[in-house]
Amino acid sequence: MDLYQLKHFLALAETLNYRRTAEAVFIAQPALTRQIQQLERDVGAQLFRRDKRTVTLTPAGAYLQQEARRLIEQLEQAFRKTAQIHRGEAGEIRIGHASSAMQSILPRLLATIRDQTPDLRALLMETTNRFQMAALQNREIDVGFSPNVITPADISSRIVYAENFVVILPESHPVTAETFTDLSVFAPDDFILPPLREGMGYVESLQSLCQTYGFLPHIAYESAYSSTVLRLVEAGMGISIEPASTLRGQNLRIKTIELTDVPQKAEMRMLWLTERTDELKPFLNLIDRLLDTHA
Repeated sequence: MDLYQLKHFLALAETLNYRRTAEAVFIAQPALTRQIQQLERDVGAQLFRRDKRTVTLTPAGAYLQQEARRLIEQLEQAFRKTAQIHRGEAGEIRIGHASSAMQSILPRLLATIRDQTPDLRALLMETTNRFQMAALQNREIDVGFSPNVITPADISSRIVYAENFVVILPESHPVTAETFTDLSVFAPDDFILPPLREGMGYVESLQSLCQTYGFLPHIAYESAYSSTVLRLVEAGMGISIEPASTLRGQNLRIKTIELTDVPQKAEMRMLWLTERTDELKPFLNLIDRLLDTHA
């Protein structure tokens, strides 16, 4: 028994005419007759009553007609879904992300997925950079978004956008945007930064930025999550440096100084396991279209 047999059976069950059915499915009438006879042998039941003038369904044939319609509809739906998954239009995409990605590219990406591929479900996981690397390698997530990361050899990346860093200060800090000269004025301050082991290059980029101005930051508190960092700064526990997008939508008692004249930028990278490049190509292409739209 195969799919064509069932489809030809359904066609005959509709017309109850061998000649018209054979013409409709583009096979010879004797071939159609042999298919129906073989189907009856396969199911062990007579499906049609035939005499010289009429063809009618038996009760067994009427039951098979109902069930075969349902099975074929389900199978065709499965084929369509399979093709959608292959094209990246259905299924799930598991996304790991840094805090700042949710304040920048991710909302636009999620809106694009909803509008262009409504059958594709995005699952989000806010993580540290180090965890993202491990999760990608263990196939626990499909793609990641992290700033200023140094990737191992088995992980590919591309820059999806770059932005300025911002110094975040408590409201009571004596330095203001008007009196700020360069980063060296913050050499005596306590800093709140992610743990070095979690940054995978991000903390090193901030240290390099400070070294350009003659000092290494004294780290008083560590947190890999921007929301925690901002709250600690607000409480007067220290200062920090974050990507500018981290501040979007925040309503905190802090002040900021955007670093517009330094060469270092916060570079948000999209990450994926290199050996999965072909598998993830539809999603990577979706990102390309999103970036082209907002270029």
